[in-house]
Amino acid sequence: MNGEVFVISVIKGKYNGIDIVGQKLLKSKESIFIKNENIKKFWNEILINVDFAKGTHILNWENDTELFIEYVVGKPHLVICGGGHIALSLCNISKMLDFNVTLIDDRSEFANKQRFPLADKIICKDFNEALEEVKGNKGTYYVIITRGHKDDRKCLEKILKNDFFYVGMIGSKSKVAFVINDMLECGYLKEDIDKVHTPIGLNLGGQTPAEIAVSIVGEMILEKNKKDSSNIEDDILDKICNKKEAMVLATIIEKHGSSPRGVGTKMLIFNNREFIGTIGGGSIENAIYEQALDLISKKTSLVEQYDLSNSAASKLGMACGGRIRVLFEFIDA
Repeated sequence: MNGEVFVISVIKGKYNGIDIVGQKLLKSKESIFIKNENIKKFWNEILINVDFAKGTHILNWENDTELFIEYVVGKPHLVICGGGHIALSLCNISKMLDFNVTLIDDRSEFANKQRFPLADKIICKDFNEALEEVKGNKGTYYVIITRGHKDDRKCLEKILKNDFFYVGMIGSKSKVAFVINDMLECGYLKEDIDKVHTPIGLNLGGQTPAEIAVSIVGEMILEKNKKDSSNIEDDILDKICNKKEAMVLATIIEKHGSSPRGVGTKMLIFNNREFIGTIGGGSIENAIYEQALDLISKKTSLVEQYDLSNSAASKLGMACGGRIRVLFEFIDA
């Protein structure tokens, strides 16, 4: 998936006397999809009152109804403008953190697969042309590290006209000030300029290209985690969209204490006993797997709590303790 979407799931409650656990509403920037039109009035009231700025969270609603509001973002996409030494380290570190990486430079000796073997895409064109090929969205991170302030400005002007999650620009104080002040004088709004992270990166005192790359990635992660979100793996999403057999999607919707996986983690279990994804491994995952198979046979959804406190943890292979709630959603073929 690209960009961002909110998924609201009923994890407890009834509507007009009917159990609606597992009912869903999907809200993107462009549209809203409701699983069951018969409860449209229920969803209309929910939409008016949900605070989407909170990201992923559980909402206790009236009449003992409970909702799981999940802020789902696509796999993070890093666009590196400039193919110098910092870009090389930045690409390699970002791939370790599961970013998709696009590298842009107008010099063939810098923008090539031999230099950036881990990059998912390399574009060797003028920066304006190259950025036209990048479809930025709320999951896109831009790092501007070109060889000069003219190309920096060219990239920044293009990026600010589109959607993005993060944009940062490297450079000395004088170089950055020159670009920013010139853009303000040309009519760019201060509120747009203020979105740019400059000086880029966390202040770690880094000197080498690798150290500077670490500070940039650190700032990207810091911004990413300011809002609770989750991600659906592409293979899980593909199986759900092209379902050929009954399945159950297991999602961690709440955690307390220590557990190996966070809220939003998903595992998809099929009727043929195969599965995709992981909730954390060990006996806890096996318990969830067996529960999902039982729900497939019953064709129903369920919310289950797993107590991983010290007394119970050893039985479930979770000596660290903690407690999680899992939403099991039955998906028919």
